[in-house]
Amino acid sequence: VQVPEDVTVEEGRFCRLDFKVSGLPIPDVAWYLNGRLIHPDDFHKMIVSEKGFHSFIFEVVRVYDAGTWECVAYNRAGEASFSVKIDVIAKEHRKAPVFICKAQSTKVFEGDSARLECQVCAIPPPQIYWKRNNEMVQFNTDRISMFHDASGKVCLLIHDVNKKDAGWYTVSAVNEAGVATCHARLDVATHTYKPLPNPKPLKVRPTFSKYLALNGKGVNVKQAFFPDEGEYQRMATQSGLFESDEL
Repeated sequence: VQVPEDVTVEEGRFCRLDFKVSGLPIPDVAWYLNGRLIHPDDFHKMIVSEKGFHSFIFEVVRVYDAGTWECVAYNRAGEASFSVKIDVIAKEHRKAPVFICKAQSTKVFEGDSARLECQVCAIPPPQIYWKRNNEMVQFNTDRISMFHDASGKVCLLIHDVNKKDAGWYTVSAVNEAGVATCHARLDVATHTYKPLPNPKPLKVRPTFSKYLALNGKGVNVKQAFFPDEGEYQRMATQSGLFESDEL
């Protein structure tokens, strides 16, 4: 048996162990990781070539592949084995961006402020990009700014909104592990003011009594208490009121 040497490999890399086995009849080969039999699968391949050359292939090395690998070659005449140690250097844990709170469509009036907010989870922290109708949004202006904190909360803030700010907004979160996007619409409405109706002129109906008189100028107490006789008679006649001399 010709055996390979111990290997140190980075997680996610390709790895190949080459060895040679001879014997009559031609021996079968089995692999064990820390004493557990390993069957060929999507990550582990066994290749046999001419003249007894074998290869054990790791398509993508995973942290679970670290340990002591034992190769056993056997036939009815006997068996032989060797061991090789594989150390796996784990990569930094990575997680593609995922929006745990998506931006919501909103409507504001011209001149007001608009906020488009969302929250994204990713490792490492992602870069954030905003587009409006497929055009990049320019930040750090007097009107438009963007905030992004360590918890993943993202906010696009627009002051003094105008009609040109309306449209579909797309926020993209990008890191080494992947990309995530979400969309929201901003609608901008115009204030409408209804003119107040013209006040109707107040109509005053003259009222006559023994005690007060109401005319267009207000209450005339003097006229009510001290009318001249002719005027009093006229008022009484017009009003249909008759007073007793005893009153």
